[in-house]
Amino acid sequence: MKKDDIRQFLKFATVGVFNTLINMSVLFVLTEFFHIYYILSAIFAFIVAVTNSFIWNKIWTFKEKLNDRFIKKYPKFLTISVLALLVNLSLLYILTEFLGIHYLVSQLIAIFFSLWINFLGNKLWTFSE
Repeated sequence: MKKDDIRQFLKFATVGVFNTLINMSVLFVLTEFFHIYYILSAIFAFIVAVTNSFIWNKIWTFKEKLNDRFIKKYPKFLTISVLALLVNLSLLYILTEFLGIHYLVSQLIAIFFSLWINFLGNKLWTFSE
């Protein structure tokens, strides 16, 4: 990795930390207070976090302006994010249901793995221009 790639990854990871907090908060509130099944809560939490992530990564990490290209790049970002979500939900389910790990701990583990899918996919495809 080049120096600029490392800087971008660190920014991406910083945005990811905040989005993890958003994701975990929404997941916890929907599951514990509204008694929504944790997988459904995780999907909604993902939608909230991924939209926030796209905006911050576009502006701060990859230094792009919010303009008409915003609409063109969001589907790419969403595609990568859905792929990462599938990995995330699969790990969340396996770790929680089969290994008996608490769903919040399982989610943290799953987020770590999906971080790499998100960064590489978005660096190489979404924000490569």
